[in-house]
Amino acid sequence: MKTMPLFGALLGSAALAATPALAQDTGTEPPPTEAPETAPPENSRPPATIDTDGDGVMDAWDQRGDGRPDTWDTDGDGAPDAFDQDGDGEPDPQ
Repeated sequence: MKTMPLFGALLGSAALAATPALAQDTGTEPPPTEAPETAPPENSRPPATIDTDGDGVMDAWDQRGDGRPDTWDTDGDGAPDAFDQDGDGEPDPQ
């Protein structure tokens, strides 16, 4: 019996079995670096989105997402200073 074809077949089978293992990712590459998410500064707030008095200046915020203002800037400094805690759509007395 000739052993050369037998060894050739074994060697070919071993090469075919090892090929997928060689083609797989070995995990030695570092993961891609992404920019870390930065939090906005504590004193930053989104701009007002509702004009409640019709003067063309946005002076209220809808924080509940119901389409009605629930926070107002009454003194024009850009910071909320009147709030609607009871949900009636009007600033609460201070």
